[in-house]
Amino acid sequence: MPTTPPAFPFALCLATALMLCGASASAQSVLIDSRSATYGNPWPASSTKGPTATTLNTRTLVTFNSLPAQGDYEVIGRIEVYSRWFGSTRKAMALLGEKARSMGANAVVESGVWLAPAFPATVAPHGTGIAVRINDHQLLEKLADAASTWE
Repeated sequence: MPTTPPAFPFALCLATALMLCGASASAQSVLIDSRSATYGNPWPASSTKGPTATTLNTRTLVTFNSLPAQGDYEVIGRIEVYSRWFGSTRKAMALLGEKARSMGANAVVESGVWLAPAFPATVAPHGTGIAVRINDHQLLEKLADAASTWE
């Protein structure tokens, strides 16, 4: 008569192996830093000039408003940002401001923010807008409204 292995030690070994496999997979997500897990599409290198002395160490206006037809401003380019980690649309606004500031802009106009599927998070913040360097302080203040944020 063939002998079968005892059920308890076999089940214990199987449970231990499954637990160790699951522990290594879950430990990775704990080590991911949400600040370093953000990605965005690069902007074209030919249209960027970098930060100027007037835009360094300042806050960036992120607004849903459009630019007026005329004014003292320079359009730098369209930007897109997203995070691969959990967050709110507020985080997308902050990412837009940070990216625009790195391009030398002091405002993001016609911005849009939303939550969309992302891996490894279920949903994550996304945003888009147009980076602009506004030279007229009054125009910059005029674009700010209750829905705008200073990043």
